[in-house]
Amino acid sequence: MSVISRRAALAAGLVVFGSVTSHAYAAAEPALSIPADGGAAEEAKSASAGQDIVVTARYKNETLQTVPIAITALSAAQIAAIGGQTSLKNLAAFTPSVSIQGFSGRNQTITIRGLGTNSGGTNDGLDQGVGLYIDGVYRPRTGTVLNDLLDVESVQVLRGPQGTLFGKNTVAGAIDVRTRLPSFTPEVQGDLTYGNYNYRRGQVSASGGLTDTLALRLSGLYAARDGIVYNTLQRKHWDNYKNVAVKADLLWQPSDAIKVRLIGDYARQTGNMGFYLLGQVLPTRLANGAIVKGFYQHAADVGYSPIEVDPYNRRTDINGSQAIKMPSGGLTARVDATIGGHTLTSITAARFWKWIPNWDGDQFGADILGQGTVATNQRQFSQELRLTSPSGGAIEYTGGLYFFWQKAKLKQEVSFKKDAAKWYFGPAAPDALLDGLDSFSFLDPATHSYAAYGQATWHITPTTSVTGGLRYTYEKKTGSYNAVQVGTPAPISGLPLAYQASAAAIRAAYAPSGGAYDAERSKGTVSWLLSANQDLGEDVHAYVSYSRGYKSAGINLVRRNAGINIFVEPEQVDAYEAGLKTQLFDRKVQFNTALFWTIDKNYQANLYDVLNRVAYIGNAGKVRSRGVEVDARASIGRRLTISASGAFTDAKYLRYNNSICPFLLSYQSSCDISGQRLSGTSKWAGAVQVLYEAPVSDTLTVYTSADASYRSSFFSAVNNDPFTRIKGYALVGASLGIRPDDGPWDVSIWGRNLFDKNYLTTATVNATWGLTQVGVGEPRTYGATLRFRF
Repeated sequence: MSVISRRAALAAGLVVFGSVTSHAYAAAEPALSIPADGGAAEEAKSASAGQDIVVTARYKNETLQTVPIAITALSAAQIAAIGGQTSLKNLAAFTPSVSIQGFSGRNQTITIRGLGTNSGGTNDGLDQGVGLYIDGVYRPRTGTVLNDLLDVESVQVLRGPQGTLFGKNTVAGAIDVRTRLPSFTPEVQGDLTYGNYNYRRGQVSASGGLTDTLALRLSGLYAARDGIVYNTLQRKHWDNYKNVAVKADLLWQPSDAIKVRLIGDYARQTGNMGFYLLGQVLPTRLANGAIVKGFYQHAADVGYSPIEVDPYNRRTDINGSQAIKMPSGGLTARVDATIGGHTLTSITAARFWKWIPNWDGDQFGADILGQGTVATNQRQFSQELRLTSPSGGAIEYTGGLYFFWQKAKLKQEVSFKKDAAKWYFGPAAPDALLDGLDSFSFLDPATHSYAAYGQATWHITPTTSVTGGLRYTYEKKTGSYNAVQVGTPAPISGLPLAYQASAAAIRAAYAPSGGAYDAERSKGTVSWLLSANQDLGEDVHAYVSYSRGYKSAGINLVRRNAGINIFVEPEQVDAYEAGLKTQLFDRKVQFNTALFWTIDKNYQANLYDVLNRVAYIGNAGKVRSRGVEVDARASIGRRLTISASGAFTDAKYLRYNNSICPFLLSYQSSCDISGQRLSGTSKWAGAVQVLYEAPVSDTLTVYTSADASYRSSFFSAVNNDPFTRIKGYALVGASLGIRPDDGPWDVSIWGRNLFDKNYLTTATVNATWGLTQVGVGEPRTYGATLRFRF
């Protein structure tokens, strides 16, 4: 996209589709019912009529424009209007403050306003800074949320610390996904899609009443795509996938005073996916003039002829397996009971998530590392009990208790192949020195979290209110570590004499064993919220807020001789925000803005110790994130709607004097990057969308949409290594559809990344290989979708 086009996308107002400003944990419910097959046209009609979107942010009905914090709210119709979008990862392009990095179902990280979890790699000892929820249940594993969305009613993105009003404490924000309730009126709805790369997707839901008080909703989804990356060695197209998901939702409503909802769901993703491509070859001369052996020299040592290093040709020569399986599922029971005007809510949930990987350890065609995997079996249980006061009083309040438990069993494997010794020690090293060596590490992190929270709003006058919230959280982190050396390497006595004396030490360093230990730590923290809201007119609302949030301590289950702290100090976040929300011209125009300033102490980051070859988490010091967000929406007549959003985020390390050095300074033990930009954060991000509909007959309507999003450059690595800089990019999409006015069906064609823009999603430096390894964004995709409802 041209510079002019990029500036146009930003200048349009710089959150999309009625992104507006709200407070705490919201569930957006349009004041008008928007059918899933109505698409953008019905959404535009609602907006042009001046309809308010109603949220239950504080567990009561309030208009989205009058609750004081920033939130992006997307309905199912708005999501469908984009075309070709089936996951939260893709939708993040239309929520400019949100950034999602990663390259596999396990390794996905999310930030809001620069804070959360960084660098595109997960760590099982580290909590997410952005809370992910489906139907009120916290999901600590991003892979269970970022895939295809099944039977979604709405998605809301809340920005800033959360915790004084609901479940799990989060410091950066929350993403709340709500699925459709069972209907007592019989209905069937779904969609069928086919696109390039043999993309096919089908979703269907059927709902109806079993009795006068019992309703059932059954939903299923199948989505698959052929590979978009060609493996030149195995002569197959990779980065293919298949997603299957099912859900049963039972609603019992014996009276207006009680509602019970039971949900069971299961999903499974499989494919040859989740791998890196070769990004660029690193230089062989460091900043001090020292010469290091480079990728091509190493390759010559082992007799390996690399393919062309160009990620945008979408080719790889990985010679191992990349087949993964990711099953997940769970049960949820929610009870809402009205007692004396109060609402008592109980949410009970038990879930599991498994990551069953194959991962070629070197990610190219040499035989250095065979498997380099982290297989995971995670389980969780949560219980939330909440009491909400009646609406309309001078003081309204909510209080609750929350318990969360999770445990993950991890098995890490690193296996060495015939080229390993020559790659690490030179062409004279015997293959048998490391060939056949294998090691397993067994990790067992667990969390017990207990919390009590409450929040109250005092309506001082009809136009002035203040809110205060308090939360106490007590968490216990435990874990165990052990390592075992396995495999069938050659006997040391059979090695050349020059290597026999050092062989045992070399094998112990590359495949350590033993070192078993248990670790435990407990800590209590207090969080709070203070905010004031002032109505400056019927359609002008201002607010200011201050909140304190905590992200719990992390646990590093790594071998002790690496010299790394087992426990990582919790993050403390102080967030200040001021916002103004307006509606003009009979509510046909909305213009909202928010200013934010956040200080994060003991910022937690994923790191990698090159010397000890171990990934871990550590405190990176002090971080500041400040900026401005602008949301705008205009309905021009009944046919045209323009939405735009944008964010300017000035995020940097205020203090980080013990960073691992960038590659060109890797001869130093540590580096001070205080004052530099915070990794993973674009300074500028924006999106704009235009929706238009027009009747073509007495019964048929044509609708079209066009959208563009832009994100400026950012560094993918925590230490801002220049070789991990992701260049800014702009993406353009469009759709064209037709539907009858009664809306039982809807046919559309769509395209994403229409100009086939080449861009990266993540990058990492691997000094051992002499390369950067990267994740590449999706190429141009297009297809057709049929939606139906009867």
